[in-house]
Amino acid sequence: MNDNNSRGGQGMAGIHAYVWIGLVMISLLNVMAHLIAMPTLPERIPVHWGVDGSADGWGPRWVAPILGALPLVLLALFYATPRLDPKGSAYTKSGGFYQGFVIAFTIFIGTIGWFGELASWGLLAGRGMVNIIVSGGIGALLIGMGNYLPRIRQNCTLGIKTPWTLADTDNWRRTHRFGGVCFMVVGVGITALGFMSGLLPESWFLVAVIMLTAGSIAVAYGYSYLIRRKSYNG
Repeated sequence: MNDNNSRGGQGMAGIHAYVWIGLVMISLLNVMAHLIAMPTLPERIPVHWGVDGSADGWGPRWVAPILGALPLVLLALFYATPRLDPKGSAYTKSGGFYQGFVIAFTIFIGTIGWFGELASWGLLAGRGMVNIIVSGGIGALLIGMGNYLPRIRQNCTLGIKTPWTLADTDNWRRTHRFGGVCFMVVGVGITALGFMSGLLPESWFLVAVIMLTAGSIAVAYGYSYLIRRKSYNG
């Protein structure tokens, strides 16, 4: 039986065909909705928000449907990635991680693509609402990824890739189990920062996000190295 017919109809990416079709249909409807809404918008709409949650960047209203098309671009990338990966068959054995990630990330990007319209219509209540939604969404994604990270099989594009995880399946497994905890800690931290963004100076907020992200990467990388060193010496 070939890979495209294995695991209950899942393809190489571990994603059912009806999921791909459903996401493409939703994304196309999303673009159509942006186009329908465009005549109701002012000539310039907010396209960027500062750390304090206030709009600080503006663009023409035709930017809205372009942002609305971003999920389609990402879906094309998500479809191609496992097919270009030399170990792409691992995606079908990763406990539904990739399918869940593609669904969640597509919906998340599609949602934030409406911020410009919602702000123009006065429907984004509260100065820091954008940061709370974005930080909460990113935090939830990271927590979910952290929960599923230990299930990812060894591959060349998805997961924590160090010279030692790519060379040793046991190092990969142990590093991803540890890295999953790191992802969840960062997710909780970013969510909390979103609620505090209106209280923190912009520089403090950016430093905190960088420290959380870089710190988790460094710790996971170091853990992978220690596993390699212990196995080499042992």
